[in-house]
Amino acid sequence: MGEGAVSTRLVERIQEIPGVSSVSVDLTETGGGINLRLEPDANEAAVMETLRGLLVAYGVRAPHPPQLKVGRASQPPAIGPLGVDVAITPIKNGARVEVVSRNVKSFRIVPASPFAIAQGLSDAWCQVIGRIPVELVGLSLDDDGQLTVAVSDGEHETTGSANVTDGWEQALAGAVGLALGVVDAGSPQPQIAVSS
Repeated sequence: MGEGAVSTRLVERIQEIPGVSSVSVDLTETGGGINLRLEPDANEAAVMETLRGLLVAYGVRAPHPPQLKVGRASQPPAIGPLGVDVAITPIKNGARVEVVSRNVKSFRIVPASPFAIAQGLSDAWCQVIGRIPVELVGLSLDDDGQLTVAVSDGEHETTGSANVTDGWEQALAGAVGLALGVVDAGSPQPQIAVSS
């Protein structure tokens, strides 16, 4: 089966995933990739898990990507206490992101996308701590489950990373807190209140 036939069949299979509204696939070495457009009510985590399985089945991605280890294996640093309570609650066509300190409560209603949720979390957190809001400029997830958030105040860019092994919401709150500089790495992992 040629590359074109693989691409065509892969596109058909991806379009069959519940929640996918459109897809384009380019399997060339340079500049290639898969572009998805999801339905507004799609379960993004379920779509991505099904997509990953298809990519493994079609040989586009290895089932267990090799890990590069230099010296001793290291764990990502634990995230210190947040200093606030964070709640991320799914609502129709979006999410309610809430940050609460002892004296201040702030929330945002945002679209149901990781980028929008991270920006809403950052905005609410900045309001609670009395800080000028920053702009989310990057959000990525690597093959090892490391979620990285980058924020910018217009002059400086800072990043924070957390692993999704303990849950997406906890990783998102930890990464945003680290990027904002309001959470320290190296302390015990915080518990984050997440409403379902």
